[in-house]
Amino acid sequence: MKVFRPRSFLNLVLIGFVMVSLPLGVGLWTTLTFIDRVSGAGLEIVEHALSGTRNSEILSEYLRNEERSLRLYEITGEIQHLGAAEGHHTRIDALLYDLLSLPLDLVDRQELEAMRQQRNVLRTTIISLRDGTVEKPEALTSKAIESFASQHQQAQKARTGFQEMMQRDIDSLQETTRAAQRVLVLQTGAFILATILLIAVMAFLLSWPIRQLNKSVERLGRGDFKTPVLVSGPLDLEVAGERLDWLRKRLDDLEQEKAKFLAHVSHELKTPLASIREGASLLSDGVVGELHGKQLEVARILVNNSIVLQGLIENIINFNLARFSENARSREHISLPQLIDTVVDGQRARVLGRDITIDVAVADVMVAGDRKELMTIFENLFSNAVKFTPPGGRVGCRVSADRKTVAVIVYDSGPGIPLGEEEKIFQPFYQAEMKTRSIVKGSGLGLAIVREYVKRNGGAIRVLNPGEPGARFGITLPRAAGSSTERHEQ
Repeated sequence: MKVFRPRSFLNLVLIGFVMVSLPLGVGLWTTLTFIDRVSGAGLEIVEHALSGTRNSEILSEYLRNEERSLRLYEITGEIQHLGAAEGHHTRIDALLYDLLSLPLDLVDRQELEAMRQQRNVLRTTIISLRDGTVEKPEALTSKAIESFASQHQQAQKARTGFQEMMQRDIDSLQETTRAAQRVLVLQTGAFILATILLIAVMAFLLSWPIRQLNKSVERLGRGDFKTPVLVSGPLDLEVAGERLDWLRKRLDDLEQEKAKFLAHVSHELKTPLASIREGASLLSDGVVGELHGKQLEVARILVNNSIVLQGLIENIINFNLARFSENARSREHISLPQLIDTVVDGQRARVLGRDITIDVAVADVMVAGDRKELMTIFENLFSNAVKFTPPGGRVGCRVSADRKTVAVIVYDSGPGIPLGEEEKIFQPFYQAEMKTRSIVKGSGLGLAIVREYVKRNGGAIRVLNPGEPGARFGITLPRAAGSSTERHEQ
């Protein structure tokens, strides 16, 4: 199934606004629906109340008028009063019909129905009196007039029933309003949660491709040209990711070409450098003739600098070999105390004349790795520590271990690593700006080689205290199975 993807980041933003606004729109529509329902019920109650009250009052008035007309007929015997009574009778029947259309209680409705039946009898009486088809009109008229007493009572009960109906409708409306408020509160809370959830989802969708691009740029900035650039999201950002991946491949090609060039140049320099060094040694040893004074001093300078230059070239070659080899050349179980003792013995000649104390506390553990590369790691770390430690300072090493990992800390009392440069110092040819300079100028490849060798041996290295005096490097290495954890002090 093909996944929908917006064509541009702007389209994704617009879709996000629509999705976030959707719950709010539904909530507004629901609120308006409840308000319309409650207001409609209120209007209906008001209309029923007005209609019932007005018609009940008119009913009482028409009953009085009809009763008056019959009484006048009883006194005067004039037929016109019967016609007036008949007109009032017709109006009262229409009012009763309107009143029965209202939502009355069962008892009130039965009262009005009984009243209508009495009035049908009364209508027959009025028609008979008007047509003169009865033998004793006086008695029939008196009986009709007497029926108005019960009709007035029924009209009064109807008025009371309308008031009770209005009160019931008001109570029902209040309960409906309270129920609507509860429902609206619950719906509003649900819509708010849905809006927050949609905001979180859209924020993730909007930020995810940006984070992918940022991480890819950071990897390129750190010199990682092997990890492909993958960006998932809008099509325009995916195109940007493809272009960035093309740039990664191009940089990787350039990096390999540069490394090959350096390796080739370094290799080509080794042969003439060896000849220069051997010739300088012959001159310094007086094999081709005895030298005197400044001649001997110049020959010794040539020997010393050829040694330094040979070390720089070997560092470049080792660095390139480390970068283009993914794993250590050979893995074996190595005693870490013995390896560090060997490294420390190699530094004793440098620390004796400067009164530097070496403090080593190493757990008796075995590590798995390449012996030569591990030796290079600790030689470079201890060499840097001694180089930047002032006279009378301290250089040390601490080692701890768990079942799978060995943790090593190499520290000194030098100026430390400046804040913000804890990653840069592991880049090739980078040299941190120190508050105090070392007498010996380095090549800027020592820590770069250390990091590459640590990675090749399955470990990691980082600066533990950037911005603080005294550099502290933390290294983790895989532990070899079957080693103990006794302490080895020196």
